[in-house]
Amino acid sequence: MDVIITKIGGPRTFAPSGAAVQNIGGLIELPTIHHHQQSGIVYHPLALYCRMVTMSCSNSSTADWFIEIESPDAEEVLPEWIECYIIENIDPTICGPLSKDLSAILPLRSPLSSAETNASTTNQFPKTDHLKRARRRAATENEVKLRANSSAQTQKLSSSSSDDKTSCGKKLKSEDVESRDINTEKQSNGHNKKKRKQKDRSNQNSTPWSLDVLVGSVQQCNDSLKTATTTRNETSPSLLAILAKYGLSEESPNFTRQSLPGRPAKNKEERDEWNKSVWPTLFFEKKTTQFKQEEIALTSAEIELMKNGMQEALADAMMGYTQFREWKEQIEPSRDKELSLSISGALVIDPQTGSIVSRASQERKLQGIAGDASNHQTWASFPDYINPLSTAPLLAIQGVSRIERQVAISNGMESDKFRGGQYLCTGYDVYLTKEPNIFEAMSLVHSRVRRVIFGIPDEGMGGLVGPKSSGQEAGIHSLPGTNHHYRAFRLNLSDGSDGCIGGDMTRKSLVAELRNLHPEKEVDCKNI
Repeated sequence: MDVIITKIGGPRTFAPSGAAVQNIGGLIELPTIHHHQQSGIVYHPLALYCRMVTMSCSNSSTADWFIEIESPDAEEVLPEWIECYIIENIDPTICGPLSKDLSAILPLRSPLSSAETNASTTNQFPKTDHLKRARRRAATENEVKLRANSSAQTQKLSSSSSDDKTSCGKKLKSEDVESRDINTEKQSNGHNKKKRKQKDRSNQNSTPWSLDVLVGSVQQCNDSLKTATTTRNETSPSLLAILAKYGLSEESPNFTRQSLPGRPAKNKEERDEWNKSVWPTLFFEKKTTQFKQEEIALTSAEIELMKNGMQEALADAMMGYTQFREWKEQIEPSRDKELSLSISGALVIDPQTGSIVSRASQERKLQGIAGDASNHQTWASFPDYINPLSTAPLLAIQGVSRIERQVAISNGMESDKFRGGQYLCTGYDVYLTKEPNIFEAMSLVHSRVRRVIFGIPDEGMGGLVGPKSSGQEAGIHSLPGTNHHYRAFRLNLSDGSDGCIGGDMTRKSLVAELRNLHPEKEVDCKNI
């Protein structure tokens, strides 16, 4: 049987004078003082603990150890396709101005300020944030024929105009003719250069192209057209006025109705397919579910740290019960020694270094023992019993505050060693044996913790999973109205094989100890 003792507070190690301390691979081995039969945990009086390891560390699947309590899905369910109005084969010279005018009255992007637009009006139209205003595509055979006919007519008109100018030019004086010839030669040289460049471009890509412009969704356009017929607004042009400005109308043959994607592409492959065959769209990679899942995926090192953190939180809870027992033994005989108290384990870990910053049991001792806590002789009071706000999570946070105050007093608040005035637990992870209740979960929000990992859900007052009777998660860690969110994980109590913990004996042992620690309500692992 191996005995492993981990030091509290990372580099801050407290050991009684005269104790035989042996460094074993970075851990600390101390003589046994107290032994808890049920949990197999051996304690040193000064909050240093060791855990009896009766099995080797398992390298079996660790990805199933924890389940993230995700925030409620607030994403709007968007339709796959929406009906839109398109102006096809638009004249390239008016494409830019037309697009600008359309964006002024029928913007594709949602307004940034809700004060400028009534939210109820905006939400009744399909979202078009992901669509581009114009599309460049290969011209159809019919469009190519129409352009050829139009070009022939233009050349006839140009030839006729040129003949008129020639007959008129014969009447000019000789010196004027010479001057014109010189200017014409210069212009001709410049024109030839431009033609050569254009010819080179056309040779590089001889495929004829057409431009299409997206007007807007059918609902939005119809609403604009309806408004234009009932009201007149001289300061803001209507859709009809803009179309008329460019010689178009809703009755024009190239004013068509098409089905376009009603949502952003889920991945790059879908975006490329839409851009090629449907309509050019914007791709918001950082908003895709795939990107979010990959970004927040836990590494094996993180999972190992979380496993160790949960085991140490269990040891902290056991130390809390040992402290409670010591306090009961010291109170007056007239007091009721049969009083009971539910105690959770809580500790704060710096994930960057893996060191323990604060423990509820250590802060409890510092607050409850009279005089020098290192002597740990007399408990003046038991914080958890006399103060309803001295719960394990809050004691752990107070421990961080105590350390910060000591650093500020010793080195000054402007020193590099002080945290620069940031929130107490910024970037820290909190490990709890039991789910925090509502006010504890909110205190963790105010402390700006990075993650909260707990063992047993609190079906009565849980602030993360929520009361079982409510039928929905409380989700204090992800409330929309708060200015900080943290990720929350719970220990997985089911692996789907035999209803409850299976395969991994380390996890099975840990969950069994946690259930013995918090037996108030039996947890149905099939329903959480």
